[in-house]
Amino acid sequence: MQRPDREIEVLRRHNAAGRARAHTIYMAGLPDDAFNALNRSLSARHREPCRRVSSMNDIAPLISESGPSSVLPWGRDRIGIGLLKALRARQTITFEERPSQYDWVASESGHIVVCEEGEGLAQVIAANYAFSLNAGLFLIPEVDKDRAEDLLEAFYKLQDGGTDISPDEGQARLRQELLNLCGSIPIPENGSVTFIGKLPYGFAYPEHPTTHLFEYPDLGCAVVNGFSAGQQRRPATGVVVLVDPSTTPAPEIQSAIELLEPRQAFIRVYQDRAANVRHVSEMLEHFPYDLLIIATHCGDSSGYRWTHQFKDSEGLDRTVVTDVAVGFARTDNPQILKVGHFFRFVSVDGVDWTDREAKSRLYVGNVMHDFNKLLDEGPSKSKPVKRETVGRVVGSSALMMSDSNLIFAQHTIANMGTPIVINNACLSWHRLAGDMMFAGARGYIGTLFPVLSSEAAEVATKLLNEHWGKPLAVALWSAQHDVYGSKLRHPYVVAGVFTQNLQIDPADHPNRIRRQLSSTLEGYKEMLAGAEAVSETKRATLLKDIVKIFEAEIAHFNNLQD
Repeated sequence: MQRPDREIEVLRRHNAAGRARAHTIYMAGLPDDAFNALNRSLSARHREPCRRVSSMNDIAPLISESGPSSVLPWGRDRIGIGLLKALRARQTITFEERPSQYDWVASESGHIVVCEEGEGLAQVIAANYAFSLNAGLFLIPEVDKDRAEDLLEAFYKLQDGGTDISPDEGQARLRQELLNLCGSIPIPENGSVTFIGKLPYGFAYPEHPTTHLFEYPDLGCAVVNGFSAGQQRRPATGVVVLVDPSTTPAPEIQSAIELLEPRQAFIRVYQDRAANVRHVSEMLEHFPYDLLIIATHCGDSSGYRWTHQFKDSEGLDRTVVTDVAVGFARTDNPQILKVGHFFRFVSVDGVDWTDREAKSRLYVGNVMHDFNKLLDEGPSKSKPVKRETVGRVVGSSALMMSDSNLIFAQHTIANMGTPIVINNACLSWHRLAGDMMFAGARGYIGTLFPVLSSEAAEVATKLLNEHWGKPLAVALWSAQHDVYGSKLRHPYVVAGVFTQNLQIDPADHPNRIRRQLSSTLEGYKEMLAGAEAVSETKRATLLKDIVKIFEAEIAHFNNLQD
């Protein structure tokens, strides 16, 4: 609730509760402002009021409703293992002031969930996820954030020629490092794995189908989005969007058309000049697609190093240095370009932002909040005192469109839907996997290091052809084995709930699209009226632009119907 986009934070959880088709909603441990915001949002759509859990006294009636049961005493660490044991045995779990025993839970289905320790809530979600799949649960040590970033950076640099070792040797070393972090995982014979953590551990286990979920943020929403998409009365992947700016050969785009049209998919293609930053970014956020396939270059772009000096809200002189990547989109006014930014903090008051030890001694105070507010006030207020060029803005992960770089920064995608995204581009796992899952993607496939156009096309085509309908992780595992065989080179990684797959149900897709667009348009019109009523000029301008996008799309689909 401290975020400037807190309305979106509430809406994201509201939508997850709706997709779960929850009859009763319990809210545990929330501060008043978060409870009140969610309660207002959810009460309008649910017959039963939300139930608040603030103490053990609030939980006691729930336990008595479920009938008598035995009790599993457990320590306050490794709580995911204890919880899954209690779920399996239908026991009540109670926590004691002692360490838990070292243990793991065996799989009953051939699937095992491997979760990093450290984040208690992630373990709770992992236990429930494993319970739903009759899966086992195994905990591995938490990986330090800096260590995780170093390993991801090593994947990024595998083939840039900056080291004395070959790409094959680099891949082998990274695989061994991941194996060392995991220890000895009891994966069942011919089994499969869901990894929950910070890193693409599946790269180290090419002999098993693997998928990944990010421990933070919104792990619970990601699980709900993945499971709910496979339930009855839910659209499958019938609305398909293909993006090909022609920056690299992409025969998989034509293959996708030839393979998906006979399955009665509705296909929209952004190709050549039509695959520009404006049209693709508008589509990413507002068009209700179920499956998105992108074929282009991806990677960290060049940019600028900006130095800002200002007084914060406490009257302290602050110096903030950021690396900035930019992308440009046309607007209706030929004299105006819309600029997308990606900011990476380099230092604050001379302290390197990646130096966690030094940063712990820095008084941060309100500097981040004040800096973001400064940027919101526009160029006249936030003009840097120094500007330099940099060859690479780490983490920018720009997608090359026909006219400029697209800097992905959407909070929601696909008209607040939960699509599957196949980002068939070099280095497309870095940042974009986490950001697109956070924005609502229920599944994401990307690459850890550069791939040739020929292999990218072959993997994507096999996903859509020979391995269609299999669980997404199994389909990708099979496609990579077809293309790479026993080689260690398996650049593709998948994120999302293990059970989801690609399927198309026969339906009137254009009519469904039109209904979704019309419903969302009414919501934006209400928001616009509210913004105009309180004279929020900047927000009203943004909402007017969004309303125009929806009106144009609806007119297009009305013309199709006529």
